[in-house]
Amino acid sequence: MEDTLIKELSRLNKNEKIILVEALWDSIASDPEQVDVPEHHKSILEERLQTLDKDTANGKSWDKIREKYL
Repeated sequence: MEDTLIKELSRLNKNEKIILVEALWDSIASDPEQVDVPEHHKSILEERLQTLDKDTANGKSWDKIREKYL
């Protein structure tokens, strides 16, 4: 079945593939609790939060970042 599905998907043009990817992503994003966050991602987030807690003077607010770059 997997080979058949892959063959069928390979026949789609680029726009159809993009639409399919968007639909797949929407189906995944609709239930984020079922998406496992890898442990190494969690540890990186924890490290960054600890850095932020230790050094609040060097950070910038989202408003200032948005104003400058967006």
